[in-house]
Amino acid sequence: MTFGVWGDSDLGVGVIGSSDAPMTGTTHVRAAGVVGVNKAALGVGVEGFCGQGTGVLGVGGSDQPGVAGKADAGPGVLGTSTQGPGVSGQGGGASPGVSGNAAAGPGVSGTSAQGVGVTGTGAGAAAGISGQADSGPGVLGSSAHGVGVAGQGAGASPGVSGQADAGPGVLGTSARGAGLSGAGTAGPGVSGSSTGAPGVSGSSTSSPGVVGTSPPGPGVAGSSTGGPGVSGTSTGGPGLLGTGAPGVAGTSMNGVGVTGTADPGPGVSGISTGGTGVSGISDAGTGMRATSTSGFALDATCESGTAVDAFSHNGVGIESYCGHPEPGNGGRGSSPDPPNRGPAIRGHSWFGAGVAASSEYGTGVDAGGSTGLTASGSTLGADITGGLRVNGVIVSAGSARFAIDYPLDPADLTLTHAYVASPEQKNVYDGVVTLDDAGAATVTLPDWFGALNQDFRYQLTPIGTPAPGLHISAEISDNTFSLAGGPPGAQVSWQVTGVRLDGWAQANPVTPVTPKSADQRGLFLHPAVFDQPAGRGIGVPPVPVRNDEPREK
Repeated sequence: MTFGVWGDSDLGVGVIGSSDAPMTGTTHVRAAGVVGVNKAALGVGVEGFCGQGTGVLGVGGSDQPGVAGKADAGPGVLGTSTQGPGVSGQGGGASPGVSGNAAAGPGVSGTSAQGVGVTGTGAGAAAGISGQADSGPGVLGSSAHGVGVAGQGAGASPGVSGQADAGPGVLGTSARGAGLSGAGTAGPGVSGSSTGAPGVSGSSTSSPGVVGTSPPGPGVAGSSTGGPGVSGTSTGGPGLLGTGAPGVAGTSMNGVGVTGTADPGPGVSGISTGGTGVSGISDAGTGMRATSTSGFALDATCESGTAVDAFSHNGVGIESYCGHPEPGNGGRGSSPDPPNRGPAIRGHSWFGAGVAASSEYGTGVDAGGSTGLTASGSTLGADITGGLRVNGVIVSAGSARFAIDYPLDPADLTLTHAYVASPEQKNVYDGVVTLDDAGAATVTLPDWFGALNQDFRYQLTPIGTPAPGLHISAEISDNTFSLAGGPPGAQVSWQVTGVRLDGWAQANPVTPVTPKSADQRGLFLHPAVFDQPAGRGIGVPPVPVRNDEPREK
């Protein structure tokens, strides 16, 4: 191979050149310390080799680089080292330590068997290594066992900074280790900013795509004006994994603070030994949103504290959707057949309440739907402490009963009574009256009696003596009625019933026999007593979403 200039030194510099004036009569327009021109197809313009020192050393003046390289197909400057840096550059002022420009390949390429392929140290606000490419990576680092690209920033400057118009600003790919690793003592370990794509993107086949470690600040910090600040995608493990307090923190002005997508595992997984595993805070939007196509949208496990803690100043603490509503009816998509009838929120507890809700001034649980609230239990379907108000008709599946402790043996027995039923909305009034010397008496009823009742019925029973002539001498008028024909001074037990005529009763009359609606015909309120399967019961049967067996901890 033919060389334009060759320098070989065992201890000193292979080739050194210095120039103070511009050259004339050549195609070069700038003064160069060393210029090598080789017209051979595969020759080298300038090559320096040194066993222990520097193969080629260039010192630039003003804003000119110490060593400049330009190539049409290969690297502009190529450095190879078995122990130290392949290429080392130190820039003055705002100039980079090493600068490379290539049409197709990397601007600067460094390969090292044990050390760093390319190392750069920048002064002030300048970057130690700066790379720019039209289609490929601006800076490319490859290492078999160590770090592909390593950057250490001083002050508030990042160790590695990347900016891209369409692709990732910084891209790290690893077969076994971390695709991109950053450590910061005061600032973020890795910081990414993007206007349309993810600020930081990492991909790994076995380990985490992005790993960040920082003692005081967040390990990984992402900021984006349109897309996700930090985006993680995984086919086997968590899309984004964070450990700390909080484990993962994301901030977004308009979009999502943290988003995670995974095929079999959790999209976002947060583990904390003392603080919050995953924390979502929003001033105007949703603090945390979880979406799942087949499993749990949100699966939280806690050993001693609260698994999920949601707080909203002016909105809703937790809002959950399930299924595919009909389009045009408040829905968001097509309705599958059969539809998903899984619950929007499901709580399971081995010893406590499955779902516990409380409110300081409002309603503890506010339920609405075809059936607003459905409850079932092995002992009681519902246990209510306090009054019960029903703004509507009470539909009893069977007979209405009350149970109390048995008065004669309250520790071991209960006493159960059934309520009296009627096809009319009846009120019952009774009492005992004493007849006067003429065997007559007048009973006075409450002043609201006539406004509440109509269609009266009477029952009279003498106490202690027969009274064959006892009768109602005057029916109810002005809230009184009279009786006569009994023994003087005798006591009479009386009972009066009336049918309600108040506004609510008139608007909601009782129809004893009604035909079942079209969707209920052939179904039963109590299918078991007619030897029918439970699936023929009136009401939507429960549809299992997934196995409810207790999960292993």
